[in-house]
Parts: sequence; structure tokens; C-alpha cells
Amino acid sequence: MKRLKKKIGLSIIMTLSMVFVSFGFGAGQTSAENHSYDGKSPYYNSCASSAVTKDKVWIDSVSYVELKYSTTCKTAWAKVTVTRPAVYTHEADARIIRSTDGKAYTCNSSGGNGVVNKGQTSCYTSMVYDLDPRKAQAQGIHAIPNSDAYKKAVTIWY
Repeated sequence: MKRLKKKIGLSIIMTLSMVFVSFGFGAGQTSAENHSYDGKSPYYNSCASSAVTKDKVWIDSVSYVELKYSTTCKTAWAKVTVTRPAVYTHEADARIIRSTDGKAYTCNSSGGNGVVNKGQTSCYTSMVYDLDPRKAQAQGIHAIPNSDAYKKAVTIWY
């Protein structure tokens, strides 16, 4: 009888633990994944040489953001382009974010090439590893001239 009570007690504890974890109670926040390509430039190991554009979204009439993906490295990064030379400093920026852990990088992150400044036309972020089940999304911003406001666009998750 004592053994049966112990088994039932353990069974209830295991069931409650699974319920708590499935609803996010006591499970804690998802920790960031660490992959060798995370935070590296798309030109690291020639990842950019196998790049394909998975989505391109116009931010406004003169700028767009692209979700780039390396078929060789299985990585993703964001690129923002202004179709004319930027007229002021920090005119545009991009961000890549990974779905599974929220890891994100901008053009200013290590591995990126810096924000779009006066006279420049584009910038790219560092990479996130993006092999299924991971997905990534590119986000782009373009500042509105003579204003503190900006326009933003986001791509699909891929």
C-alpha cells in the first residue's frame, strides 16, 4: 500500500510538472542559443556568396529591407537599402531577429557594417543561424527627414 501511494504521488508530481512547463510556469525564459555563425559578418566563411533574398519589403518610396539567407551556411541577415545617397547621419538601419530565442543584431552590431550614414546607400547586420526549426525576420527603419520620426517595415519569417 505504501508503495502504491508513493507511485501515485510521483505520478501526480510528474503530471503537474509537465502541465507547468507546457504553460510556461516554472520553465523560465528561453535561453539564447549559441551557434558558431551567430554575430558573424555575412562575408565570414563566404556565407554571402550563396545568399538568396527570401523577402524584400519597401519601407517607404526610397528605402527597402531584405531578408537574406545563405543556402550554404544556413544563416540569415538583414540588409536595408536607400535608393539614393543618405542625406544625413544614421538615416537607416536594419535588424535581424531569430524566432526561437529572440537573438537579434543590427547593422551596428559586431559583424555588421554600421548604419547608413550620409553619402551611403545600404547596411547589413551580422548573421543568425537559421536552420529549421529556427526562423528569422528582417526589420528595417528609415528616418523621416527633418523629424524625429521614422518608418519601419518587417519581412516574413523564414
